[in-house]
Amino acid sequence: MLAVVWDSPLLWAVVIAWILSVTLHEFAHGIVAYFGGDYTIRERGGLTLNPLQYIDPIMSIVLPLVLLLMGGIPLPGGVTYVRTDLLRSRAWDTAVSLAGPAMNFLIFLLCVIPLHPSVGWVDPHDPGGWTDAQMFVGAMCVLQFLSVIFNLVPVPPLDGFRAIAPYLKNETRLMLSTPPTSTVLFIAYFFLILQIPQFQAAVGRLLVGTLLRLGLDRFTIDGVGYAFETVFRR
Repeated sequence: MLAVVWDSPLLWAVVIAWILSVTLHEFAHGIVAYFGGDYTIRERGGLTLNPLQYIDPIMSIVLPLVLLLMGGIPLPGGVTYVRTDLLRSRAWDTAVSLAGPAMNFLIFLLCVIPLHPSVGWVDPHDPGGWTDAQMFVGAMCVLQFLSVIFNLVPVPPLDGFRAIAPYLKNETRLMLSTPPTSTVLFIAYFFLILQIPQFQAAVGRLLVGTLLRLGLDRFTIDGVGYAFETVFRR
C-alpha cells in the first residue's frame, strides 16, 4: 500500500493535474450528451471547464475520505448530470458514458508520447535520475490508465455500467443502480481494488502490456512505475 506524504510539491502538482483531468472527463460526457440530444446541459452548466461545476457529495468528498481511511489515494471524482431521456438513442447513451474514459485514454496517450524511446526525453536506465517534470508525466501516465480501467468495469454508478445499462431490462437496471444493491456493489468493488493483490497485479500487467504495445521498452516502463510510487511516497 502506498504511504502518501502530503508535503511534496510534486504530489500536489499531480493532484491538481488529476483534478483538471477529472474536469476534462466530465466535460467529455457533457459535450457528447449535447450532440446526442441533451440540449439542456449547456444551460445547466455541464459544458464548462470549471471543476467546481462537477463536484458531487459522494464522488468528490465521501469516496476520497473512504479511500484515505482504507489506505488508498484520496483523489476526487466528479459527476455530470445528463438528461438521458433527451438522448436520441441507446447508442448515444452508451457514447456519453464512454466519452469520459475515452478522454482519460487520450490524456494517457499524450503522457506516453514524451516517454517514448524515440523522443529521447528520459533516460530509461536511470529512473532515479528523472527530473520532477519527468516523474510528473510518468505518474500521470499511470493515473490516467488506472482511471480508464476502473471506470470501464460495469459496476454502478461507474461509466462501464452506464454504457451497458440502456440494453438491460428495466427491472434489472433499476435493481442494480439503486440502493442497497448499488451501494454494496460499489463498496465491494473498491475493497477489491484496494485489498486484493491479485486484482492489482492483473491491472499492473495490463498497463505493462499496453505500454509495450505502444513502443515503450521494459526499462522505461520500470521508470514509469518508479515515478508513480515515488510521487506518492515522497
